Amino acid sequence: MRSVLWVLVGVAAAAVFAAAGRLSQTAHVHAARLLQALRDGDAEGALAWIDVRSVAASVVAVLEEEWVRARAGDPARYVASPLARPVLHGLFGLARSEVQRRVEEELRATVRRIAQGSPEAPVQLPRWGGFPVSLAAVAWFTDVQWLAPDRVRLSAGPGDRPWVRVEMAWRAGRWVVVAADRGWVAGLLAGTVAPRPGQRASPPPHFPEPATP
Repeated sequence: MRSVLWVLVGVAAAAVFAAAGRLSQTAHVHAARLLQALRDGDAEGALAWIDVRSVAASVVAVLEEEWVRARAGDPARYVASPLARPVLHGLFGLARSEVQRRVEEELRATVRRIAQGSPEAPVQLPRWGGFPVSLAAVAWFTDVQWLAPDRVRLSAGPGDRPWVRVEMAWRAGRWVVVAADRGWVAGLLAGTVAPRPGQRASPPPHFPEPATP
């Protein structure tokens, strides 16, 4: 009887450890680690959870579309609009590498400002509490939507006006932020994104763009 009890205890312990292992590999936990690094003032640690080049590329894609649309006009009103779009995309392509570099710099600078608690940071994070607080905040405020077995969309805040919406991919044993959602970036540029708790009043950030031809 005692041996059976020990077997049951062993099985239960194995199940607990297996569940804990699976939990530690969820996007929520890894997002919480990113948040905790920011709250700890560890900017470089936070950047380790972000593929800055990939995220910047997703922002540049939105900048290009907005830039082209503003100059090509509405196809329903301007007959030449469909003809102008390829030309405008080509013009943007001449400056894309420079725009990409400047967006990467701005993303890194923004992460560092948030981690340092700079008055210029777009959001001020509370410094009290440890990782359990960060995990609870992520679990409470975020929603995860599976896009593929190794890719998820993580949204925080109201569904129609999220504070942030990014995509994370499983890479080398961790969930890494690899893209900003196109709709969210467009809303950010237009100033229609909902303010986060603790966010200071400020105009929407200005991302670089090529000069008007």
